[in-house]
Amino acid sequence: MTDRKRVFFNEYNVMMDNTTYLPLVSGLLQSFAETSPVVRDHFEFMPYLFHLDRPAAILDAYDRPAIAAFSLVSWNEQLNLFVAAEVKRRYPDCLIVFGGPQVPHHPEPYFRRHPFIDAAVRGEGEEPFLELLERVAGGRDPDGIPGVSWRTAAGEFRENPGERPFVRDMDAHPSPYLKGHYDDLMTTHPHLTFQAIIETNRGCPFHCTFCFWGRGGLSRKYRYRPLDQVEAEIKWMAEHHIRYVYNADSNFGMHRRDMDIAHMLVETKRRYGFPEKFRTCYGKNTDEAIFEIGRLFHQNQIEKGITISYQSCDPVVQKNIKRDNIKIAVAADLHQRFNESDVPVYTEMILGLPGETTKSWVAGIESILSSGLRNHLFMYVCNVFPNIELAEPAYRQQFGIITRTIEMAEVHGAIRPADWLTEYEEIIIGTDSMPTPDWRRMMVFSWFVGMLHSLKLANFLLIYLVGRFGVRYTDLPLHLADGGFDRRFDLWHFERNDCHAKLDALLAGGPRGCTADRWGAIYWEQEELGFLRLGDRRDEAFDQLEALTRDYLTGRGFAVDEAELHEAVTYQRLRVSTVSAPPGGTIEHAFTTNMPEFFDRYHRADRVGLERRPQGLVVTPKDFGGDPERYARESILWGRRSGLTLAPCSWKDLA
Repeated sequence: MTDRKRVFFNEYNVMMDNTTYLPLVSGLLQSFAETSPVVRDHFEFMPYLFHLDRPAAILDAYDRPAIAAFSLVSWNEQLNLFVAAEVKRRYPDCLIVFGGPQVPHHPEPYFRRHPFIDAAVRGEGEEPFLELLERVAGGRDPDGIPGVSWRTAAGEFRENPGERPFVRDMDAHPSPYLKGHYDDLMTTHPHLTFQAIIETNRGCPFHCTFCFWGRGGLSRKYRYRPLDQVEAEIKWMAEHHIRYVYNADSNFGMHRRDMDIAHMLVETKRRYGFPEKFRTCYGKNTDEAIFEIGRLFHQNQIEKGITISYQSCDPVVQKNIKRDNIKIAVAADLHQRFNESDVPVYTEMILGLPGETTKSWVAGIESILSSGLRNHLFMYVCNVFPNIELAEPAYRQQFGIITRTIEMAEVHGAIRPADWLTEYEEIIIGTDSMPTPDWRRMMVFSWFVGMLHSLKLANFLLIYLVGRFGVRYTDLPLHLADGGFDRRFDLWHFERNDCHAKLDALLAGGPRGCTADRWGAIYWEQEELGFLRLGDRRDEAFDQLEALTRDYLTGRGFAVDEAELHEAVTYQRLRVSTVSAPPGGTIEHAFTTNMPEFFDRYHRADRVGLERRPQGLVVTPKDFGGDPERYARESILWGRRSGLTLAPCSWKDLA
């Protein structure tokens, strides 16, 4: 048919320099809709509008639209609203359809605020979108389609109740990758590098109050994609040289078939060289399966670090967020087992959850670091999203939740040009158990933990302090965060003051992401920017840190062996990667103690103590060619989860 109605998909993904994701949602909707002969006969699907851009550039792509479908997530809601309103103004007969996690499940107030919206889909979108298109083709309204809210011709709001029957297998859902829906897109955008999302199942049995998966997604039971389809998608990604694949499963490793999928990924990489990296959210309680998968991925260098998430270590908080059925002991055991196998592990905590206190937050971080976390600890602010329990008025009132709406600057995303629309996010800045001043103090403390431990600016020094003096891992970061040190240590005072300046801006509605021209046109976390600045003046920063640490210890009555402390700081200084490699490509240093062995074995069963036994260290830092942007991207953006801010080394005893 030559007069088919035009359908436009709007799925604006984040830009990371010249890299973005293929539009999975758009592809899924089109692939399923095309299973209907009615849809195939009556509609034409236009090229996807798939990344953030200037509104004018997006609107230039529109020509005689009949349907405009918008997928709303936190980083594109305002852009979607602006474009949808303008499409409606230019093309009044175009049906505007909204879906995605930012759209309220009961959207009557949302419809009142945005009179250009004609229909909204709750939860999974394939079936209702197909039925909506069939109704349009037949000149009928959406009355009776489960999960669809809509506006009548008279402007009245209608909401269709009810849910669809549960179907365990997703055999009826074609793959947009295998249908070829991205082939033209990739050909016509050769200047872009594409990443891909793979979804092997849907659902999450957990009820975490801060998360969209278990409740907001309306799919508590698991649904599975056919394994042969999953395998074919992995092959497609490899053949199209997709370097980075993100897995949209909620609990990878929880299902028996996940091991089969892990082997598919590894075998595909061995054959094609792609995908280079695979990132996923691992299951919460299945330690043996996760261990085997994590070890397999690490052996084949396909993982971006193994995730073991706590969110909070406090039992009161765990109960408040309905996460108390997830066993923290499982995570601690996995940490130890991965350490013994030299598999990098990172974990996550969320600051601001109901019931958390300054005491429990510090204790939780201490517990994680003491359990042997050698790699990375991510500490996030707590976001509040639509359709989750945390967003409900009664829940907020119960725990005294205080929030602030701030500008969005997607960390590690490209800096938004001035003519792009500003997006917003809602974050928790205080609760009954952690008032805003306490939250502020814990934010600064967390940033210092991020700099010192997670980014490895002083992780060995922290080990030395714990092993030699019995202090806590968190003591020095708290000392720095609280400003309990001499003003002559100006580099460290600057970082503390900058943390507070960032919080002032944040509480005034400014963004989380930080910028610095020297490190490239992307947004950085506060602790990342601090790491980069201190690393830029590495010798001065470590000289100050050594003297600061000595003052800290003596002020608490410890007898300090200054030569030994100097060797600990020297080891730390040598291991932190730098923008420029040394002449000859290696650094050799002789220690009067067994400091290299002490640090190498500290988190292993064969740990050794410090003693006067000379050892030599050979460090082989990566050569970044003196390019600060390359250094920042490769060591932090691409390597933060894998500990690549540290330079590789070897050691030996000296005669």
